Amino acid sequence: MAKHRLKRKELVESLFYLFSQEYDSWDLESIMEIRIPIEDVIRYLQDRFSVSYSGNQWIFTQIRNYEEETGTRLFDKEKDEKGRIYMKLHPRMEAFSQKKHLYVSQKIKVCNGIYDQIINTPGLGSPERPISLLLGAGSTVFHLANIIADRSIEDNRTYKIFTQNISVINRFLESNVNHDRIEVYTPGGSMDPVTYSVIGSYEQLFNSLSFDYIIQGTSFLADGRLYVEQQRESLVKKEILRKAEGRKILVLTGHEVRPAVHVDSEAFGRMEDFDYLVIPNNRESCEKNIDRMLRENESLLKPEIINWNYRIFGIG
Repeated sequence: MAKHRLKRKELVESLFYLFSQEYDSWDLESIMEIRIPIEDVIRYLQDRFSVSYSGNQWIFTQIRNYEEETGTRLFDKEKDEKGRIYMKLHPRMEAFSQKKHLYVSQKIKVCNGIYDQIINTPGLGSPERPISLLLGAGSTVFHLANIIADRSIEDNRTYKIFTQNISVINRFLESNVNHDRIEVYTPGGSMDPVTYSVIGSYEQLFNSLSFDYIIQGTSFLADGRLYVEQQRESLVKKEILRKAEGRKILVLTGHEVRPAVHVDSEAFGRMEDFDYLVIPNNRESCEKNIDRMLRENESLLKPEIINWNYRIFGIG
C-alpha cells in the first residue's frame, strides 16, 4: 500500500538526497546553485516513495515545522517572473547540523570506499589487533562513523576510534552500537560549535600514537593545497598531518576543488602529504573542477580501485 505522507525527517533527508543526485548531473560546481521546480520535486517523491502531493503547500509546511523543531534553516522557496515555484537550499549552511546534509550521496559513496579499504587491509580487526582509526573533524567522516556503527552489531571486527569530531563521538554513544567491539578515545581541548569538534594542540589530542588509518577532509583544495575556513581548525589539521603516524586518507566529495580560494587561514597541507585520495565516482557526462584536477595530477595520482560508487587513488 502506498504511503499517504512522509514523516518530516524522512522528507527532509530524501530532499537532500535529491539535490545530491542533481549535483552529479548538473554542470555546476556548488550544490547551492541548484534550484528544482516544485513539480519535479513532487514527481521525485511520487516515484521514489509512492506518495502523492497535490501541491507544494504540505511539503513546505513540513519543512518549516522540521526547521523550527531543529532550529536550523535548510530550504528556501523561490518564485520566478512567471509565478513558477522552485526549491533551493538555504544559502547560509554554516552549522554542522546543516552541513552534514549537503552532498550526502557523495559523502556516503566515498565513506563506503574508505570502509572497504579499511576492512580489506590484511591483519586488522581481530580482538588482538583492533583497527586503529583517527577520524578528523568535518561532516564527511561522520558518515564513515555511521557505516561502522551500523555494521558493528553483525560485524565481528574490533575498533579503536580516536577523534575530536563531536558528531562522531555522539554517534558511537548511541544504543544501537556494539560497544564491546568499538572503543572511542577523545582528546582534551575546547569545544568549537562551528566545526563541532574539540580544538587543542596535537599533544592534547593524540600524543605519541600511531594509527592504521588517518582520515581527513578539507573545505577547499586549490593548486594542490588544502584549506579550511578557521585558522584554529587549520592548525589542528596541520599538526595531525605532520605528527600522526599511519596511512593518511584524503576524502573529497568534489565541490572542494577550486581554481583559487580566499580564506583567512593558511594551507594546512598539500595533497601529496596523504597516501590515498578517495572521491565519488560520478558517472554523469558533465565535467567539473575535480575532473580537471585529476587530469592535471595524472603523474601524482595512481588509480588503485575504480568502483561504481567511488574511486581510490594512491598518491605519490
